[in-house]
Amino acid sequence: MNKATGAIVGSSLVSLYDGIGRQDREDILDCLSHAHAFASRYHDQRDDYSNWMFRYRTRLENRGCILVNPILHTPQVIFQASDLDAVTFDIIDSAGSRALADLAGASWRSLKVSGHAKRFFRNGSRDGELGRFQMVPCVSDSNGDVLLLICAIRLTESVDTRDFDFWTDTRREMLLRISGGVYRFDRAVYAGYRTLIRTQLNSNADRAIEQFPI
Repeated sequence: MNKATGAIVGSSLVSLYDGIGRQDREDILDCLSHAHAFASRYHDQRDDYSNWMFRYRTRLENRGCILVNPILHTPQVIFQASDLDAVTFDIIDSAGSRALADLAGASWRSLKVSGHAKRFFRNGSRDGELGRFQMVPCVSDSNGDVLLLICAIRLTESVDTRDFDFWTDTRREMLLRISGGVYRFDRAVYAGYRTLIRTQLNSNADRAIEQFPI
């Protein structure tokens, strides 16, 4: 697999193949930063995630991200941490991009979610949400178009404890939900908004601030 660079944009882990040109990289990071800031003005991401994500994705679509294929994923029950390690992102591969699937897998491993899951399955005692993650792998296809995967992942924890006469039985499980879609980045559409978005981001300090290898 080609080398990739990661960047934290708002609450998303964005990963870009080295083959994506400088202008495209800057535009994609700015577009994602802008959509994150826009959605956050209307909804709190932690308390109202569904509406926040709707605003986020709608803003991206209005600024040049064209939906190619939606992700169709049936919620998956996780009974042990190793099940999370085995997440293969075949749902992305089926949308026609092996490269996006590979990059999504590398991004997922870099989040080190399985470590948190191991602690939960060992001694977790409360129901709740382990976390919400947004991964945005980006690749350049054979036609030179840039494809993005907007991949929203939600993990919730469930603990069921039953007391018997001589012992206590505790059942722990997680529910994994994945939503989003594969998008094509329309350079011409975004170019019409580039100056305005850059000005807004510079004034609000809403740009990506951390980059690292994946």
